[in-house]
Amino acid sequence: MQNEPNNSEWLRIVELITGNTLLYDLLKYCPLAILRQWKLEQVKGGSLICQQNEICHQFHLIVQGNVDVFINANDGRKYLQARYHAGDMLGELEIFEQRPYICSVEAISDVTLLTLSRTDFCHWLSVDNHFNQKIIKTFSSQYYQLSKKAGEDNLYSLHQRVCLVLWESYQHQGAQHHGEITVNKLQLSEQFAVAQRSINRILFDLREQQIITVNGEQIRVIDPRRLQRQAVC
Repeated sequence: MQNEPNNSEWLRIVELITGNTLLYDLLKYCPLAILRQWKLEQVKGGSLICQQNEICHQFHLIVQGNVDVFINANDGRKYLQARYHAGDMLGELEIFEQRPYICSVEAISDVTLLTLSRTDFCHWLSVDNHFNQKIIKTFSSQYYQLSKKAGEDNLYSLHQRVCLVLWESYQHQGAQHHGEITVNKLQLSEQFAVAQRSINRILFDLREQQIITVNGEQIRVIDPRRLQRQAVC
C-alpha cells in the first residue's frame, strides 16, 4: 500500500466524508486500512483530470466541484457525454485492466478529489460487498443513460434534439421567467458533436418561425406549444 496521509490530511478526509451524505454512503464500510490510503487532490477549473487514450492507474471520487466528461473527435470537436458532480466516480470502468480512458474529464470549476491507487481500489472491491453493489448500480445507470443517448442521437434529428433541450430548459426555468432561458451554444455543439453554426442555423429557423427570440445566449420562448411539437414530432 501507499504511504498513509499525514494527520492533518487524514482529518480533512474524514471531515469531507462525514460531511457529505453521498460520500459517506459509499465509504461507510470501507476498511480503515484502505480508508487511510485515500489522497486529497485539488484541481483548478479548466484543468484535465483524465486524458482520453491515457492508461488509467487511479480511481477518483469527486468531493466538490463539477466536471465535464467528453470524447475528443479526430477533427478537434468535443462530444460531451455527461457532467459529473460531488459523489460521482472517475476511472471505475478502465481501472480493472488498466485500459486507456475512453473519455477526457475536465474540471469546469475548482474540484476536490479523493484518489485511490488501482491496487487499493481492487482490494477495497474484494472485501466490501456494499461498495461492490454500488459499483454494479453505477455501471447499470451509466449503461442505461448511454443507451438512451445513443437511441436519441440515432432516432431524432438535430433539429428535434435542439428543440427538446430548449423545451426542457423552458419547463425548468422559462415558465417562471416570462419564457426567458439561457442557452450555451458552445456546450450544445459539444453535446451533439456538431459545429456551432449548425446550432445557430436551427435557432435562426425557430426565430424566423416566431417560436423564439434570440439575444446572444439569452433566448425567449414565445410559442412554447409549437416548440414542444417540434421537439417530439
